[in-house]
Amino acid sequence: MTKAPKKDYVYRSTWKHKFSRARNLAHRGGLTKKEMLQKYGRFPKKNEWWGEDSSYKKWKEKWVAANPKLCK
Repeated sequence: MTKAPKKDYVYRSTWKHKFSRARNLAHRGGLTKKEMLQKYGRFPKKNEWWGEDSSYKKWKEKWVAANPKLCK
């Protein structure tokens, strides 16, 4: 019986993954899933933005400026 290969979590350190996680958190207004469900009782709809910035575009510009992609 062979062992299954261990999961590779290298992707978690990539810029794309960090951006995705930050976007999800900002979309929910900085709340965790449990806190968000307590406060609103639901997930935000596709074009609904609960973050501090008034829209996704504004948030993205600000986040990308603070976290530039490093080219290798």
